[in-house]
Amino acid sequence: MNEKSPIAIVGMAGLFPDAPDLDIFWQNIINKVETTSEVPKNRWIVDPDLMYHPDPMPDKALSRRCCLINDFQFDPEGIDIDKDLLNELDPLYHLVLHTGRAAISDCKASLNSKERTGVVLAAIALPTDASSSITREIFGSSFEEKLFGNSIINSFTRNQSLSSRVTSLPGAVLARGFGLGGGSYTLDAACASSIYAVKLACDELLSHRADTMLAGGVSRPECLYTQVGFSQLLALSPSGRCAPFDESADGLVVGEGAGILVLKRLEDAINGKDRIYGLIKGIGLSNDMRGNLLAPDSEGQLRAMHSAYKSAGWSPHDIDLIECHGAGTPVGDITELHSLRSLWGESGWSEQQCAIGSIKSMIGHLLTAAGAAGMIKTLLAFKHKPLPPSLNFKKASEKSPLLNSSFRVQTSAEEWKKRNADLPRRAAVSAFGFGGINGHLLFEEWNPETSTQQSRLERSGNPAESGVTNRASWSEAEIPLKAGQTLKVKTEEHVPIAIVGMEAIFGSLKSLRDFQ
Repeated sequence: MNEKSPIAIVGMAGLFPDAPDLDIFWQNIINKVETTSEVPKNRWIVDPDLMYHPDPMPDKALSRRCCLINDFQFDPEGIDIDKDLLNELDPLYHLVLHTGRAAISDCKASLNSKERTGVVLAAIALPTDASSSITREIFGSSFEEKLFGNSIINSFTRNQSLSSRVTSLPGAVLARGFGLGGGSYTLDAACASSIYAVKLACDELLSHRADTMLAGGVSRPECLYTQVGFSQLLALSPSGRCAPFDESADGLVVGEGAGILVLKRLEDAINGKDRIYGLIKGIGLSNDMRGNLLAPDSEGQLRAMHSAYKSAGWSPHDIDLIECHGAGTPVGDITELHSLRSLWGESGWSEQQCAIGSIKSMIGHLLTAAGAAGMIKTLLAFKHKPLPPSLNFKKASEKSPLLNSSFRVQTSAEEWKKRNADLPRRAAVSAFGFGGINGHLLFEEWNPETSTQQSRLERSGNPAESGVTNRASWSEAEIPLKAGQTLKVKTEEHVPIAIVGMEAIFGSLKSLRDFQ
């Protein structure tokens, strides 16, 4: 992806804590509504009072506060899946189907072809309510049988068993529910997952394997598991308050939700008269070389950032707003600020010229859906024009990289002024996952009257010139449709790829030579 091959966002939807739709989500952002609350007793299988302890202890939670979706009622209308199966699906899938349906409905123009519409969805590979229920039933039955000598037949159904799957089913269910035939898969790249999903969806569009893509993330694991898990890692905020970049920051707050974008190639969006929320101009991905679960590596973050700006042909100084990862963990936040300072350098900028913030201060850390929430927040800022505020920031610590830098934490909504009439607003979104999985995405607002954008589009007529692959040739092919109709598409004639290295470890075989 580069300046000659932008991808347009033509629809989006989200279901977030205290925000059943994007209108309410935006109002919550502008009005600085914090959605953290005490966990309802019906969400944990154990009384929250019994699970809480203010000090780190095995199998205890440091806080009862989190950001959950409450009072959501799933409506199966218009979903082409057996109603009995729908009713037995884990709430994870209800969030996916609800948000996917809303994203499709948000498109001003209808999908060109469902057969050429694909899905790439991020979902956290952690226990869900359904998988935990089945596990308890199996282990409970086994314990009872051994204790009392009774033969217990597990009563969980095939549908319940299917519902417990996380690693492949979310994307497949979304595609099946709306008859999308362009392929689907589900990935887990930790907290960077949503940006990875969008990048892979862009690749599908730029290679012309699909004409429309749904991409984003969902996170709805069993919330007791995440609350205790992050407590054991000492990453959870004991105060139950997410305060990115503030001197009082003491950890993250767990959230849940789903966000999905609908993507098209820009020329297709224009020809289809779609509403365009913004353009994706560059995405950079990387893995840390030296980071670990709790201590990310700045070098890995910088490689993702540099890759994004190189693909867009931008300077970091072109950015007005950065939606940071900003989880509220002191080590992680300081590392991110160091990365941004290194990216911008020590000159060529004015102090506090670039606004930064984190949606996690409002809705908690949505794990695999965190990047989707940040992207949607940024696109809504393009639509409504204010710079969106971040919560719980009052003062940086004495040695914070934020001091005397080009960055300021945006603490109130203010007009997003353009640098000049011809330069579109530009923003970046970062997502850095456990284990050093990094993603950085660049957005530009869409203005059909901007001459620079139009000239770039005019130069992008041949997909082979888009920077996707400069070693492939393109030709037209006809795909047969119904009643003798055909669809003309551009197809890529790939050059051969050479395998130049291999290694293998299988069981007791510790090398390729052993395997041979």
